[in-house]
Amino acid sequence: MSDQYEYKIISASTTWTGRMEEEETERRLNQLSQAGWELDQTSFDWWSLSPRFVLRRLHRD
Repeated sequence: MSDQYEYKIISASTTWTGRMEEEETERRLNQLSQAGWELDQTSFDWWSLSPRFVLRRLHRD
């Protein structure tokens, strides 16, 4: 039987000028990690100039 995952995509927290707020992004990622989410991959959104994080965790029935 193969593992089944659920996925969540979040964008980095940014200011109204588009600058990434690293501390807020770290806080969000740490909260999600404590809830069982792990980083699967990152991507860059060229439209908003913001990194996106694809997180996954084992699907719970």
